[in-house]
Amino acid sequence: MTVRKNKIGQTRWAVEADVVDLVRALARQLPDLSIAAILNRSGKRTGHGASWTRSHVCSLRNIHGISVYREGERAERGERTLDEAADILKVSRATAYRMVSSGVLPARQLCTGAPWIVRISDLQHDAVRHEADARRSRRPRSQDLVQNPLLL
Repeated sequence: MTVRKNKIGQTRWAVEADVVDLVRALARQLPDLSIAAILNRSGKRTGHGASWTRSHVCSLRNIHGISVYREGERAERGERTLDEAADILKVSRATAYRMVSSGVLPARQLCTGAPWIVRISDLQHDAVRHEADARRSRRPRSQDLVQNPLLL
């Protein structure tokens, strides 16, 4: 039995090396169940070709000495998800995403489907605050909207 060069492990049932690296990075951001969902959405498979479950991710972490995600760990590092950043900036998630897409708000995403991560220090930049204020001021206020009564 030969070991493939792009695999990690000692048998033909080894997982791709990029999956281990991805789990190592995602384990700093998310619990195992969320990691399994991301791996499945991105088309990654276990060494046996199965879809990922929480227990598969847990097993892979244990085999490779990857620590489990700890609630609050991201906050301790001064990081927030895009949803949390949107709440801080008092804008919608869609607006926060447009700010990331336009380059105004620096953020990183480990892979497609993973959460966008924003540093708290980036949320405090004047340019980011001003852009959030400007985008908020473009929203119509409910008291400014004129609604026509429905006629029966």
